[in-house]
Amino acid sequence: MSNWKDIFAHPVGLKLYVMHTGSVHMSGNIHFNKKSPEFKSMPKDKRFNPVLAYAVVHPGKGLALLDTGVHSSFCDRPFGNFGPLLGRIVKIKAERGRDAASQLKSLGFSPPDVRLVILSHLHLDHTSGLPDFKGAEVYVDADELKAAGSHAAMLEGCAKAHREGATINTFRYGPAVEPFDRVCDFFGDGSLFVVSTPGHTRGNAAVILNARGGPILLTFDAAHRKANLDLMIPPKGDYERARRSLGAIWCSASICVCNISRIGNCVRNCRSSARTPVQWCCWITRQVKCWRWPISLRSTLRAMDSRSSW
Repeated sequence: MSNWKDIFAHPVGLKLYVMHTGSVHMSGNIHFNKKSPEFKSMPKDKRFNPVLAYAVVHPGKGLALLDTGVHSSFCDRPFGNFGPLLGRIVKIKAERGRDAASQLKSLGFSPPDVRLVILSHLHLDHTSGLPDFKGAEVYVDADELKAAGSHAAMLEGCAKAHREGATINTFRYGPAVEPFDRVCDFFGDGSLFVVSTPGHTRGNAAVILNARGGPILLTFDAAHRKANLDLMIPPKGDYERARRSLGAIWCSASICVCNISRIGNCVRNCRSSARTPVQWCCWITRQVKCWRWPISLRSTLRAMDSRSSW
């Protein structure tokens, strides 16, 4: 596993389902880092943002869930399974039947069919639905799990109650694959890769699916909004680490710049919809034969510093 070109030459027949489970809101521009030079000039955003979960069907491994979305309890009580303290800070809008468990049933699955859950990180809007999948093995970054066990974890948006009774495992990262320093070939068959993208949280992760229709990059909160990439503004968290992770994501989104399409609009050419969540409209590279690395991570980070034209 030395480069993505060789990896993507052998795609796997994966099926991906995107589930909009509810919406979340916190005060302030929570998807942008305050240390960014552009932060003060950005308009305040009071909108609710989509909370997503992804179902991936592997031909040999079965059904996997990537993040778990909003729990159905928010339809019956205002704080759902966040509790009164966090529930007053992190506000949720939910509709009955939109939680991941209900949507999977509409697709012909049931919660016990979910063999494993991969969590991008442990913020409560990503783990809220976890109690519905008690029988699944759960995977998360080791640094993320350690940080979530600290006394300050609740103040940072982690809910330990969501993980009670769950079997928690950690990713086994292998060698680096440019531009990512840590890469986990999750199933060992080149179908699903977890890539380390720390910054938003200590162990934040993204996922690359090596699907037959073309590789799909799910950024999760490493680049929640299109503007994170358009304006190269890291998300909230550790600024330098988030900045480096954002640079790696930008590089990976540019590997096939002439043949990257997205459900919706082009990644870099549609600033009119700059607030569109990136992960809502995953990138799909279509023609691997046109593969090329137009830029390196180092040059990307230099350009971010100088605010060069993209």
